[in-house]
Amino acid sequence: LSTDPLKMDSDGNETNDGDEDSDSDGLSNSLEVNIHNTNPKEADSDGDGLSDGQEINTHKTKPLETDTDQDGLSDGIEVNVLDSSPLIKDTNGDGIMDGKDDTDSDGLSDAEEINVHNTNPKTADTDNDDLSDGVEVISVGTDPLKADTDADGLSDGNEVNLHGTDPLDADTDDEGLSDGDEVNTHGTDPLNSDTDADGIKDGDEVNIYGTDPLDPDTDNDGLIEVTEIGFLG
Repeated sequence: LSTDPLKMDSDGNETNDGDEDSDSDGLSNSLEVNIHNTNPKEADSDGDGLSDGQEINTHKTKPLETDTDQDGLSDGIEVNVLDSSPLIKDTNGDGIMDGKDDTDSDGLSDAEEINVHNTNPKTADTDNDDLSDGVEVISVGTDPLKADTDADGLSDGNEVNLHGTDPLDADTDDEGLSDGDEVNTHGTDPLNSDTDADGIKDGDEVNIYGTDPLDPDTDNDGLIEVTEIGFLG
């Protein structure tokens, strides 16, 4: 505490050193040191999101244990996020320990969401991409915290549910255009590398030749692009 062992009131503020609350957690220094064995210079000794004073005076939890009821959820998460009891393993009496409950019915337990994936245990689709957190983690392999895991301009949900593209591969058909550019800009098929079947990949038409990837004869001269460019010799 860096107090003077020869003075009752080291800082001269008319409060005895033992009665001071150095970390402003609601417990005096003497209570922390002599009774609770908590850190008088750290408001939250166990780092569970509740101050030592809140744990002892309000919630009756253990200030030196992050998870008083050993249900897989920290005391702070139970109090501040889930509104469950940090003193009862099965708060709602459904026969399932609080940490194994799935509050948002997304296929992931509350403990998995908080302790492993950092997702919101009260929202089934944390990143609002139209795939539940459970589907992203268990089935698809996408990031439940990123709406567009492969950063191709299409949300993971749209890739899976609408376009059938791979939400983990920015260019599903590997032709040089991202799935998002195909759908949103060029109107090409992100599952077909040569949308107009002219013998030239969509990406090459856009990026190299400047031809229309939706028209096999961009200049309407009766010759398809691949013939004009010379791929047929």
